Amino acid sequence: MELLQQLSEQAAFINAEVIPWLLRLVMIGLGLSLTLADFKRVIVFPKAVTIGLVAQLIGLPLTAFALAWIFNAPPAIAVGLVILAACPSGVTANAYTFASRADVPLCVTLSAITSVVTVFTIPFLIELALRLFFDEQQGITMSPTSMLLNLMTFTLLPLTIGMLLRYFFPGPAERAVEPIRKSILYLMIVVLLLGVISSYQDILEYFAVAGLLVIAMNIITMGFGYGIARGFKLPLTQVITITFEVGVQNLALSFAITFNLLQRPDLAIAPLIYAAVMPATALGFVSIARRLLDRQERDTAEA
Repeated sequence: MELLQQLSEQAAFINAEVIPWLLRLVMIGLGLSLTLADFKRVIVFPKAVTIGLVAQLIGLPLTAFALAWIFNAPPAIAVGLVILAACPSGVTANAYTFASRADVPLCVTLSAITSVVTVFTIPFLIELALRLFFDEQQGITMSPTSMLLNLMTFTLLPLTIGMLLRYFFPGPAERAVEPIRKSILYLMIVVLLLGVISSYQDILEYFAVAGLLVIAMNIITMGFGYGIARGFKLPLTQVITITFEVGVQNLALSFAITFNLLQRPDLAIAPLIYAAVMPATALGFVSIARRLLDRQERDTAEA
């Protein structure tokens, strides 16, 4: 137990120092894959982008607040769930969309827009969650302005750097995208392990409550993304894309907020459990999505 405690302290230090740079690498990688055309693509399919953004920026936080209230979650779990919901999509959602043969351009466009917009929405949502779920004695001091500036250095600045590199050095930038994506995957696995080690006591204490809550959040948000896209009669490829964009959250950003900006590992319990649960549901939907697309292709060929 003493050895585990020592590892926990070391892991906590690494999380606080390494995760911000991992997030910057994620955003540079996203920037390398973007051009201004990805932002202009809103004009090409405004309906799909609008539905996706409303589901991500409004539907996700409302779902998190509602579930935290319904489950009567402990304050740290409730705030952690809101932080997770406030950080939609990201590189992981892009990967699942690509694997499903869905609408990758739409996915990239939504990720690009949310990367900019959430810089301004995240501080507001976190401050609201802290006020709702923590009392004054438990309260966490947070400056929304300071968080906004930090988020800009974590997300907007490296995203801009990546886009500028793509603009001035298109060839090397395109060749660098895939190696960066693979590196991010392995680094995220390391971060997940470190996060579990650094917060193992809190995870053991709250797993029974947080586990069910996070599973509910994951399934409901994927179902919500699928349902709203189907309800508005979007093409199947866009339905699949929005399902991943709404149901797969930005873990790197949520870890950076909990471990680095707020310096509260206990708030990372929900994101850490989500990181273990989400791949199973996402990969399951990849299989479903492929079968749906194959069936659609067969029906089109027979028509």
